[in-house]
Amino acid sequence: MSDDAFRNEISEAIKAHGAWKHRLRSAATNNEKNLPVDDICRDDKCRFGKWLNTIEPNERNRQHLSKVKALHTDFHKQAGKIAEHISKGNTPIAMAALEGTAYTANSKALASALMEWKMRG
Repeated sequence: MSDDAFRNEISEAIKAHGAWKHRLRSAATNNEKNLPVDDICRDDKCRFGKWLNTIEPNERNRQHLSKVKALHTDFHKQAGKIAEHISKGNTPIAMAALEGTAYTANSKALASALMEWKMRG
């Protein structure tokens, strides 16, 4: 994969990450009950997760790859729990989780790790 293609994948992942954060907040605000919780909680269902799983670790990317994979997995687990609360009508719990330390810290750490990987890739 070329450096430009790699950077493009990371850029798309950053956009998708932001879109998911917005989508969950919107779903909570609008009391949406038909969220695909089983897919949201999995890190291999989104476009970025599918791409991420195709990358073979090597000396150049090993550190960034393992860090991003772990943060991406954690983000999906947290997003899945939030989606489940939304689907069950537990909006106050979902909103608290969306604004909570764990979700916010993981989200920021993932975005930061993606930016660092993109720059040093």
